[in-house]
Amino acid sequence: MTDALTDRQLNRATLARQLLLERSDKGIVETIEWLLGQQAQQTHDPYIGLWSRLNGFTHEALTALIVDRTLARATTMRGTLHLHTADDLIGIRAQVQPFLRSVWQSNFRKRFGDNDEAQVLALARELLDAEPMTAGQLGKRLAERFPTAEPLAMTMLLQTSDALIQIPPTRIWGSGHAPLLTRIDNWLPKPHQRPLSRETLVRRYLAAYGPASVADMQSWSRLTKLGEVFEALRPELVTFIAPDGRELFDLPEAPRPDADTPAPVRFMPLFENAFLGYDNRRRVLAADDEQRGDFLHDARPSVLVDGIISAAWAIDSRKGAAVLTITPYHRLRKKDVAEIEREGLKFLRFMEEQAETFDVRVLELAD
Repeated sequence: MTDALTDRQLNRATLARQLLLERSDKGIVETIEWLLGQQAQQTHDPYIGLWSRLNGFTHEALTALIVDRTLARATTMRGTLHLHTADDLIGIRAQVQPFLRSVWQSNFRKRFGDNDEAQVLALARELLDAEPMTAGQLGKRLAERFPTAEPLAMTMLLQTSDALIQIPPTRIWGSGHAPLLTRIDNWLPKPHQRPLSRETLVRRYLAAYGPASVADMQSWSRLTKLGEVFEALRPELVTFIAPDGRELFDLPEAPRPDADTPAPVRFMPLFENAFLGYDNRRRVLAADDEQRGDFLHDARPSVLVDGIISAAWAIDSRKGAAVLTITPYHRLRKKDVAEIEREGLKFLRFMEEQAETFDVRVLELAD
Protein backbone atom coordinates (compact mmCIF):
# COMPACT_ATOMS: atom_id res chain seq x y z
CA MET A 1 0.00 0.00 0.00
CA THR A 2 1.31 3.44 -0.95
CA ASP A 3 1.92 5.79 1.97
CA ALA A 4 0.00 9.05 2.17
CA LEU A 5 1.74 12.32 2.97
CA THR A 6 0.13 15.34 4.60
CA ASP A 7 0.70 18.89 3.37
CA ARG A 8 2.78 19.52 6.47
CA GLN A 9 5.01 16.53 5.72
CA LEU A 10 5.41 17.80 2.16
CA ASN A 11 6.24 21.22 3.55
CA ARG A 12 9.06 19.91 5.71
CA ALA A 13 10.44 17.80 2.86
CA THR A 14 10.42 20.85 0.58
CA LEU A 15 12.13 23.04 3.18
CA ALA A 16 14.81 20.40 3.72
CA ARG A 17 15.50 19.98 -0.01
CA GLN A 18 15.49 23.73 -0.57
CA LEU A 19 17.99 24.37 2.28
CA LEU A 20 15.38 26.34 4.21
CA LEU A 21 15.15 24.21 7.38
CA GLU A 22 18.62 25.33 8.36
CA ARG A 23 21.30 27.32 6.61
CA SER A 24 23.80 25.22 4.71
CA ASP A 25 27.59 25.31 4.43
CA LYS A 26 27.37 24.48 0.73
CA GLY A 27 29.18 26.76 -1.68
CA ILE A 28 27.29 29.16 -3.91
CA VAL A 29 27.98 27.28 -7.15
CA GLU A 30 27.09 23.94 -5.55
CA THR A 31 23.83 25.43 -4.26
CA ILE A 32 22.84 26.97 -7.59
CA GLU A 33 23.51 23.63 -9.24
CA TRP A 34 21.58 21.73 -6.56
CA LEU A 35 18.53 23.99 -7.01
CA LEU A 36 18.73 23.67 -10.80
CA GLY A 37 19.10 27.42 -10.97
CA GLN A 38 17.98 30.35 -8.88
CA GLN A 39 14.97 32.39 -9.96
CA ALA A 40 16.31 35.70 -11.26
CA GLN A 41 13.66 37.92 -12.85
CA GLN A 42 14.73 40.67 -10.49
CA THR A 43 18.36 41.65 -10.04
CA HIS A 44 18.47 41.09 -6.30
CA ASP A 45 16.33 37.93 -6.05
CA PRO A 46 19.21 35.40 -6.26
CA TYR A 47 21.09 37.30 -3.56
CA ILE A 48 18.07 37.20 -1.25
CA GLY A 49 17.36 33.54 -1.92
CA LEU A 50 20.96 32.53 -1.24
CA TRP A 51 21.25 34.68 1.90
CA SER A 52 18.31 32.77 3.38
CA ARG A 53 19.93 29.42 2.53
CA LEU A 54 23.67 29.71 3.11
CA ASN A 55 25.88 30.43 6.09
CA GLY A 56 28.18 33.40 5.61
CA PHE A 57 26.72 34.45 2.26
CA THR A 58 27.84 37.86 0.95
CA HIS A 59 26.82 40.02 -2.00
CA GLU A 60 30.40 40.22 -3.16
CA ALA A 61 30.84 36.46 -3.38
CA LEU A 62 27.88 36.00 -5.75
CA THR A 63 28.75 39.08 -7.80
CA ALA A 64 32.28 37.76 -8.33
CA LEU A 65 30.91 34.47 -9.73
CA ILE A 66 28.67 36.36 -12.15
CA VAL A 67 31.45 38.68 -13.26
CA ASP A 68 33.92 35.83 -13.84
CA ARG A 69 31.23 33.94 -15.84
CA THR A 70 31.01 30.96 -13.50
CA LEU A 71 27.30 31.74 -13.21
CA ALA A 72 25.12 33.31 -15.89
CA ARG A 73 21.58 34.69 -16.11
CA ALA A 74 19.33 33.74 -19.02
CA THR A 75 15.83 32.56 -19.92
CA THR A 76 15.17 28.89 -19.15
CA MET A 77 12.35 27.23 -17.19
CA ARG A 78 8.86 28.64 -17.78
CA GLY A 79 10.34 31.24 -20.09
CA THR A 80 11.63 33.15 -17.06
CA LEU A 81 15.09 34.31 -16.03
CA HIS A 82 17.25 32.04 -13.91
CA LEU A 83 20.82 32.15 -12.66
CA HIS A 84 22.61 28.93 -13.65
CA THR A 85 25.96 27.24 -13.90
CA ALA A 86 27.16 27.08 -17.50
CA ASP A 87 26.44 23.35 -17.81
CA ASP A 88 22.88 23.71 -16.55
CA LEU A 89 22.16 26.84 -18.54
CA ILE A 90 23.15 25.16 -21.79
CA GLY A 91 21.61 21.78 -20.96
CA ILE A 92 18.30 23.03 -19.58
CA ARG A 93 17.93 25.67 -22.27
CA ALA A 94 18.11 22.97 -24.96
CA GLN A 95 15.34 21.03 -23.21
CA VAL A 96 12.96 24.01 -22.92
CA GLN A 97 13.68 25.42 -26.39
CA PRO A 98 10.46 23.99 -27.96
CA PHE A 99 8.39 25.67 -25.23
CA LEU A 100 10.13 29.01 -25.80
CA ARG A 101 9.43 28.76 -29.52
CA SER A 102 5.75 28.15 -28.77
CA VAL A 103 5.70 31.27 -26.58
CA TRP A 104 6.92 33.36 -29.50
CA GLN A 105 4.44 31.80 -31.91
CA SER A 106 1.53 32.41 -29.53
CA ASN A 107 2.37 35.90 -28.33
CA PHE A 108 4.53 37.58 -30.97
CA ARG A 109 4.09 35.97 -34.39
CA LYS A 110 1.20 38.22 -35.44
CA ARG A 111 3.18 41.28 -34.37
CA PHE A 112 6.10 40.25 -36.57
CA GLY A 113 4.32 40.92 -39.85
CA ASP A 114 5.42 39.22 -43.05
CA ASN A 115 9.13 39.65 -42.35
CA ASP A 116 11.57 36.82 -42.89
CA GLU A 117 12.58 35.21 -39.58
CA ALA A 118 15.96 34.07 -40.85
CA GLN A 119 16.88 37.57 -42.02
CA VAL A 120 15.83 39.17 -38.74
CA LEU A 121 17.74 36.57 -36.73
CA ALA A 122 20.85 37.00 -38.87
CA LEU A 123 20.91 40.76 -38.32
CA ALA A 124 20.09 40.45 -34.59
CA ARG A 125 22.95 38.01 -34.11
CA GLU A 126 25.31 40.23 -36.08
CA LEU A 127 24.41 43.23 -33.92
CA LEU A 128 24.85 41.40 -30.61
CA ASP A 129 28.07 39.76 -31.77
CA ALA A 130 29.44 43.25 -32.45
CA GLU A 131 28.64 44.60 -28.98
CA PRO A 132 26.33 43.98 -26.00
CA MET A 133 23.21 46.13 -25.92
CA THR A 134 19.87 46.40 -24.18
CA ALA A 135 16.72 44.88 -25.63
CA GLY A 136 15.47 48.37 -26.37
CA GLN A 137 18.62 49.28 -28.27
CA LEU A 138 18.51 46.01 -30.20
CA GLY A 139 14.86 46.51 -31.13
CA LYS A 140 15.55 50.03 -32.35
CA ARG A 141 18.41 48.87 -34.56
CA LEU A 142 16.33 46.03 -36.01
CA ALA A 143 13.44 48.40 -36.72
CA GLU A 144 15.70 50.44 -38.99
CA ARG A 145 15.90 47.46 -41.35
CA PHE A 146 12.50 45.88 -40.66
CA PRO A 147 10.07 48.73 -39.95
CA THR A 148 6.88 46.67 -40.35
CA ALA A 149 7.61 44.40 -37.38
CA GLU A 150 7.20 45.45 -33.76
CA PRO A 151 10.65 45.85 -32.18
CA LEU A 152 9.61 43.68 -29.24
CA ALA A 153 8.49 40.88 -31.56
CA MET A 154 11.92 40.91 -33.19
CA THR A 155 13.91 40.95 -29.95
CA MET A 156 11.73 38.16 -28.58
CA LEU A 157 12.37 36.12 -31.71
CA LEU A 158 16.06 36.21 -30.86
CA GLN A 159 15.39 35.73 -27.14
CA THR A 160 13.39 32.55 -27.82
CA SER A 161 15.82 31.26 -30.45
CA ASP A 162 19.20 31.94 -28.80
CA ALA A 163 20.23 31.98 -25.16
CA LEU A 164 20.88 35.66 -24.39
CA ILE A 165 22.97 36.33 -21.30
CA GLN A 166 22.29 39.39 -19.14
CA ILE A 167 25.80 40.53 -18.36
CA PRO A 168 27.64 42.75 -15.87
CA PRO A 169 27.90 45.56 -15.00
CA THR A 170 24.10 45.21 -15.14
CA ARG A 171 22.19 42.56 -13.20
CA ILE A 172 24.52 42.52 -10.22
CA TRP A 173 23.86 43.78 -6.69
CA GLY A 174 23.20 47.51 -6.68
CA SER A 175 22.68 47.80 -10.44
CA GLY A 176 19.43 49.41 -11.52
CA HIS A 177 20.20 49.83 -15.22
CA ALA A 178 18.46 48.08 -18.08
CA PRO A 179 20.11 44.69 -18.67
CA LEU A 180 22.84 44.41 -21.26
CA LEU A 181 22.47 41.36 -23.51
CA THR A 182 24.89 39.22 -25.44
CA ARG A 183 24.62 35.82 -27.05
CA ILE A 184 25.84 32.82 -25.09
CA ASP A 185 28.51 32.17 -27.75
CA ASN A 186 30.11 35.50 -26.85
CA TRP A 187 30.03 34.96 -23.08
CA LEU A 188 30.53 31.34 -22.09
CA PRO A 189 33.35 29.05 -23.22
CA LYS A 190 32.79 26.20 -25.65
CA PRO A 191 31.23 23.71 -25.95
CA HIS A 192 27.87 25.40 -26.38
CA GLN A 193 26.11 22.05 -26.53
CA ARG A 194 26.19 20.20 -23.22
CA PRO A 195 23.53 17.47 -23.27
CA LEU A 196 21.30 17.01 -20.23
CA SER A 197 18.90 14.11 -20.52
CA ARG A 198 15.30 14.24 -19.33
CA GLU A 199 15.99 11.30 -17.05
CA THR A 200 18.81 13.18 -15.32
CA LEU A 201 16.66 16.30 -15.09
CA VAL A 202 13.83 14.35 -13.43
CA ARG A 203 16.20 12.81 -10.88
CA ARG A 204 17.71 16.20 -10.05
CA TYR A 205 14.30 17.87 -9.83
CA LEU A 206 13.09 15.24 -7.37
CA ALA A 207 16.27 15.60 -5.31
CA ALA A 208 15.70 19.33 -4.85
CA TYR A 209 11.88 19.56 -5.03
CA GLY A 210 10.44 16.14 -4.22
CA PRO A 211 8.20 14.50 -3.36
CA ALA A 212 6.45 15.85 -6.44
CA SER A 213 3.99 14.88 -9.14
CA VAL A 214 4.50 14.78 -12.88
CA ALA A 215 2.31 17.90 -13.10
CA ASP A 216 4.53 19.66 -10.55
CA MET A 217 7.65 19.16 -12.65
CA GLN A 218 5.85 20.07 -15.86
CA SER A 219 4.62 23.30 -14.24
CA TRP A 220 8.15 24.08 -13.02
CA SER A 221 9.79 23.43 -16.39
CA ARG A 222 7.03 23.69 -19.00
CA LEU A 223 8.30 20.44 -20.47
CA THR A 224 5.60 18.09 -21.75
CA LYS A 225 5.16 14.30 -21.80
CA LEU A 226 7.22 13.88 -18.65
CA GLY A 227 4.88 11.14 -17.53
CA GLU A 228 6.73 8.81 -19.89
CA VAL A 229 10.05 9.62 -18.20
CA PHE A 230 8.65 9.15 -14.70
CA GLU A 231 7.23 5.79 -15.74
CA ALA A 232 10.59 4.69 -17.13
CA LEU A 233 12.24 5.68 -13.85
CA ARG A 234 9.51 4.21 -11.62
CA PRO A 235 11.56 1.13 -10.61
CA GLU A 236 14.21 3.37 -9.02
CA LEU A 237 11.75 5.77 -7.34
CA VAL A 238 9.35 5.61 -4.39
CA THR A 239 5.78 6.87 -4.55
CA PHE A 240 3.35 8.52 -2.16
CA ILE A 241 -0.20 9.82 -2.22
CA ALA A 242 -0.83 13.53 -1.73
CA PRO A 243 -3.81 14.81 0.30
CA ASP A 244 -5.71 15.47 -2.94
CA GLY A 245 -5.02 11.98 -4.27
CA ARG A 246 -2.18 12.84 -6.65
CA GLU A 247 0.67 10.39 -7.05
CA LEU A 248 3.97 11.82 -5.86
CA PHE A 249 7.41 10.52 -6.82
CA ASP A 250 10.66 10.78 -4.91
CA LEU A 251 14.16 9.41 -4.59
CA PRO A 252 14.30 6.60 -2.01
CA GLU A 253 17.04 8.08 0.17
CA ALA A 254 15.96 11.73 -0.05
CA PRO A 255 15.20 13.46 3.28
CA ARG A 256 11.57 13.61 4.39
CA PRO A 257 11.70 15.12 7.89
CA ASP A 258 9.05 14.61 10.51
CA ALA A 259 6.09 16.99 10.23
CA ASP A 260 6.93 18.47 13.65
CA THR A 261 10.49 19.45 12.69
CA PRO A 262 10.93 23.13 13.64
CA ALA A 263 11.08 25.53 10.69
CA PRO A 264 12.73 28.93 11.13
CA VAL A 265 11.52 32.27 9.80
CA ARG A 266 12.89 32.92 6.34
CA PHE A 267 12.74 36.02 4.14
CA MET A 268 12.22 35.08 0.50
CA PRO A 269 12.54 36.99 -2.79
CA LEU A 270 9.56 38.03 -4.88
CA PHE A 271 9.93 35.07 -7.25
CA GLU A 272 11.09 31.89 -5.55
CA ASN A 273 11.28 28.37 -6.95
CA ALA A 274 10.49 26.84 -3.56
CA PHE A 275 6.97 28.11 -4.33
CA LEU A 276 6.95 28.29 -8.13
CA GLY A 277 8.45 24.82 -8.53
CA TYR A 278 5.07 23.14 -8.17
CA ASP A 279 1.70 22.91 -9.87
CA ASN A 280 0.02 22.38 -6.50
CA ARG A 281 1.46 24.82 -3.93
CA ARG A 282 -0.60 23.73 -0.94
CA ARG A 283 2.57 22.56 0.79
CA VAL A 284 3.68 26.17 1.43
CA LEU A 285 0.24 27.71 1.99
CA ALA A 286 -2.00 28.02 5.03
CA ALA A 287 -5.37 26.29 4.88
CA ASP A 288 -7.92 28.18 2.77
CA ASP A 289 -5.27 30.61 1.50
CA GLU A 290 -4.84 29.52 -2.10
CA GLN A 291 -4.56 33.15 -3.25
CA ARG A 292 -1.02 33.32 -1.86
CA GLY A 293 -0.05 30.76 -4.49
CA ASP A 294 -0.98 33.15 -7.31
CA PHE A 295 2.21 35.15 -7.55
CA LEU A 296 1.07 37.06 -10.62
CA HIS A 297 -1.74 38.68 -8.66
CA ASP A 298 -0.11 38.88 -5.23
CA ALA A 299 3.31 40.16 -6.27
CA ARG A 300 4.92 40.75 -2.88
CA PRO A 301 7.99 39.03 -1.47
CA SER A 302 7.16 36.55 1.26
CA VAL A 303 8.06 35.72 4.82
CA LEU A 304 7.94 32.04 5.78
CA VAL A 305 6.72 31.41 9.32
CA ASP A 306 6.69 27.77 10.38
CA GLY A 307 7.38 26.98 6.73
CA ILE A 308 4.22 28.70 5.49
CA ILE A 309 3.83 31.90 3.45
CA SER A 310 2.55 34.07 6.29
CA ALA A 311 3.45 37.68 5.55
CA ALA A 312 4.82 40.12 2.99
CA TRP A 313 7.88 42.28 3.48
CA ALA A 314 8.89 45.69 2.11
CA ILE A 315 11.90 47.94 2.73
CA ASP A 316 11.98 51.72 2.76
CA SER A 317 15.36 53.43 3.01
CA ARG A 318 15.69 57.20 3.21
CA LYS A 319 18.44 59.47 4.48
CA GLY A 320 20.32 56.61 6.10
CA ALA A 321 17.27 55.17 7.88
CA ALA A 322 16.24 51.66 6.76
CA VAL A 323 12.82 50.32 7.75
CA LEU A 324 11.61 46.77 7.14
CA THR A 325 7.82 46.49 7.30
CA ILE A 326 6.14 43.10 7.73
CA THR A 327 2.47 42.78 6.72
CA PRO A 328 0.98 39.56 8.13
CA TYR A 329 -1.54 37.50 6.20
CA HIS A 330 -2.59 35.57 9.32
CA ARG A 331 -2.50 36.18 13.04
CA LEU A 332 0.98 35.57 14.40
CA ARG A 333 1.97 34.20 17.77
CA LYS A 334 4.10 36.43 19.99
CA LYS A 335 7.07 34.11 19.65
CA ASP A 336 6.72 34.23 15.85
CA VAL A 337 6.72 38.04 15.92
CA ALA A 338 9.84 37.99 18.07
CA GLU A 339 11.59 35.62 15.63
CA ILE A 340 10.51 37.74 12.65
CA GLU A 341 12.01 40.79 14.34
CA ARG A 342 15.32 39.02 15.06
CA GLU A 343 15.68 37.52 11.59
CA GLY A 344 14.30 40.68 10.02
CA LEU A 345 16.99 42.85 11.58
CA LYS A 346 19.71 40.59 10.15
CA PHE A 347 17.97 40.65 6.78
CA LEU A 348 17.62 44.42 6.79
CA ARG A 349 21.31 44.88 7.57
CA PHE A 350 22.10 42.56 4.64
CA MET A 351 19.81 44.45 2.28
CA GLU A 352 20.78 47.97 3.35
CA GLU A 353 24.45 47.76 4.29
CA GLN A 354 25.01 51.49 3.95
CA ALA A 355 22.15 52.54 6.23
CA GLU A 356 22.87 54.17 9.59
CA THR A 357 19.77 53.06 11.48
CA PHE A 358 17.65 49.89 11.18
CA ASP A 359 14.06 49.32 12.26
CA VAL A 360 11.79 46.28 11.87
CA ARG A 361 8.04 46.86 12.15
CA VAL A 362 5.54 44.01 12.26
CA LEU A 363 2.09 45.39 11.55
CA GLU A 364 -0.98 44.14 13.36
CA LEU A 365 -3.49 42.19 11.31
CA ALA A 366 -6.61 44.25 10.66
CA ASP A 367 -9.86 42.82 12.02
